[in-house]
Amino acid sequence: MGGIFGFVCLKPLSGSVVREGLRRLVYRGYDGVGFALLDDMGRLVVRRVAGHIDRVGDRLGFELYNARVMVGHTRYASRGVPADFNSHPLLSCDGRVGVVSDGVIDGYEDLRGGLTRRGHRFTSTTDTEVLAHTMEELLKVKGVEEALLDIGRSIKGLYSAVFIVEGLEELLLVSRGQPLIIGLKGDGSCTFISSDVPSLYGFADEAVVLEEGLVGLVGGGWFKVLDVESGVEVTGLQRKRVKYPVEVISKGGFKHYMLKEIYEVPEAMLRTTATLLDKYLRLAAMIISGARNIIVIGNGSSLHSGLIAQYYFADMAGLSVTVTSAAEFPYYAVNSVTTGTVVIAISQSGETSDVIKSVKMAKQRGAVIVGVTNVLGSRLTIHSNVYLPIGAGPEIAVPATKTFTSTLVALAILAGYTGLYTGRFSQQELSELYTGVKEFSQALKASLESIEGEASLVAEKLSPWGSVYIASSGLNYPIALEGALKLKETALVHAEGLQLGELRHGPIVLTGRSHPVIVVEPVEEIALELYSKIVDELRSRDAPVVRVSFRGEGELKAPKAMKPLTPIACVVPLQILAYKLGLLKGLPIDTPPGLAKAITT
Repeated sequence: MGGIFGFVCLKPLSGSVVREGLRRLVYRGYDGVGFALLDDMGRLVVRRVAGHIDRVGDRLGFELYNARVMVGHTRYASRGVPADFNSHPLLSCDGRVGVVSDGVIDGYEDLRGGLTRRGHRFTSTTDTEVLAHTMEELLKVKGVEEALLDIGRSIKGLYSAVFIVEGLEELLLVSRGQPLIIGLKGDGSCTFISSDVPSLYGFADEAVVLEEGLVGLVGGGWFKVLDVESGVEVTGLQRKRVKYPVEVISKGGFKHYMLKEIYEVPEAMLRTTATLLDKYLRLAAMIISGARNIIVIGNGSSLHSGLIAQYYFADMAGLSVTVTSAAEFPYYAVNSVTTGTVVIAISQSGETSDVIKSVKMAKQRGAVIVGVTNVLGSRLTIHSNVYLPIGAGPEIAVPATKTFTSTLVALAILAGYTGLYTGRFSQQELSELYTGVKEFSQALKASLESIEGEASLVAEKLSPWGSVYIASSGLNYPIALEGALKLKETALVHAEGLQLGELRHGPIVLTGRSHPVIVVEPVEEIALELYSKIVDELRSRDAPVVRVSFRGEGELKAPKAMKPLTPIACVVPLQILAYKLGLLKGLPIDTPPGLAKAITT
């Protein structure tokens, strides 16, 4: 995935415009940067390199080029390691078609295999390259519009793409669920393309958002959009003014990265399902199903996701796993590691020092490592025997939000695949899990504004207090721990996560008018009686009670979800609540004092 920025103008424009546009989009990716343009002779010129645009931008020489047609890309490595050869734009065999893309393509391996058998030569390990070779084939036998429609219909996934073709002074667009914006300059001299509206500030006056299932052509001062299914031109698309404060340009219009990234949770979940490849899931599942013992390690939010994975593997695969903090692993858990041990190591950054240290120790004792991470090319991917990328996209805010939820999706799918080998889970149930993720993603997206409104009211209610309990049972018990962590990081509130039953074994003595309790509704029917009893008991003590419910009752209402996705449904309201409390206090939400995105030392 990544960020796309380009233009088609009536007169040549400096490449520095694309550089600035990509700089504003660097939150979408920082593993590679590049651009393609048409020179005075209509020939395609491509420059690309791995690295953050702030470090490698000068090497590319954006400012040395003036062009009427140009498109650039800043890459996030979700498929294919960060490397020059994986950076966009990617080219067709004949070098006449360049493409940049944001998102992931379904069935990539089959598409690549078919193109290879037809004689195409691949130079990268990214899924985006199949688009360039497919467009090359289509343009030999079809017109531009027909070729675009064919790609939009035949290549599935969650992506947007922009093609630049030698000799054609237009940019070609495909939108399949990832954002793609057409920016219009008031004088009609230029048309811009970008991955978000705020990055167009100062370049375009109006913006048109391409919805899913559309393709288009963009020329100097004009554009044409077609519906993929019908092939009919779409007219009357709504236009919006491009006007954003400078401080929110790089945050996609949000005040903080944290809130922006919470709103990306639905999209990130779908990217996770598309990023995980069947052959690696099967390999990891086969290894896990045959293990003598299984240990899950992580720190912080990754540890909490590991605790939920413990429930997943028990329920879907019939396996018992041990979960321990990677910081604690070297003291005792390492002693149980032998040949036949599988360590599932979770680190969203892939660089967490405690995780890497524990992985090395486990490998020395003969363990097989299954890594789960959001960053390709990280140390965890290097030290893993097999790794699963969660594909959540870049996460700038220190508090983990979309990476936590995407990790849960990946772990649930991994447990389901493992269940295929143990006989506990069926192929139909696995298909239902994928369908459930898609349906829940849509429901969550539709609910986020409502959840945010409820969280604002609850934050006002809780703001006088500096300490709070969060309690739940069963599958949602680790969500109480994660919710408490978010309140600590984001709102600087002393929060303690508890199992519902344990609340009655001592901690309840502190509850009352001066000590609020957030209670997360359990998913298990057997736990509901205890849940109701605890809520009644807290109210009898005059304790302020906030209920997080996915059954339609409570001060924070989560959308309904199938059982494995219930923790995601319940954690998002807690993430937003933590954000709102931090906002009320005027705290540095994205960069909590004393914390870093990855603890690497």
